[in-house]
Amino acid sequence: MRNDRVCVGGHDLDAGFQSVRLLRADGTNMLEKDPLQIGDVWEIDYRPRPGVQRPHVEDVLVISGKRDRRIANVERYLRQRVTPRLGTPQELFDGTVTGTPSGTAYVPDQPPLPTRSTGYWIPDSDLYRRSFENKTRFIYAAPSLANRLSWVGMEDPPETLAAGNLVRVSLARLWSPPSAPSGYYVQISGVY
Repeated sequence: MRNDRVCVGGHDLDAGFQSVRLLRADGTNMLEKDPLQIGDVWEIDYRPRPGVQRPHVEDVLVISGKRDRRIANVERYLRQRVTPRLGTPQELFDGTVTGTPSGTAYVPDQPPLPTRSTGYWIPDSDLYRRSFENKTRFIYAAPSLANRLSWVGMEDPPETLAAGNLVRVSLARLWSPPSAPSGYYVQISGVY
């Protein structure tokens, strides 16, 4: 994101592993320098963001927090607790994903909108890393209307996302690029 801001996702362990997107108390995104790390468990006091709208229903405002502990094996921990989507990119987000004319995966800005903006995916085909205009994208190797997905993870992206990997996916905020349709673009934010 711009201005050293990052989108931070997590789960509320006291609320049935409910997905949350952590925002600062003023509603802005977290700072890249904030001490949150993948695998950390935090004690956080938060409240739902006022006026949330689909698909970004996970947004919460963090009032305060402190680090409690670290999960040693994040992949095993997640696989025991999440129900990932299986298959093509078009299976993601309640089956609302399609592709732009160039194949970039997105959800159009029209009903039906998905019920959430975060999730997990187990692709049925490998995805290969490519660089376009200083951005990292992954190309889904099997036939699909949606075959290009942006990488927004904090870690360096791997060369290949193998079929069967557990992949963290999210939807960007509504975006209207000048040469593509308006919508919520699909992002890959991690692989386990």
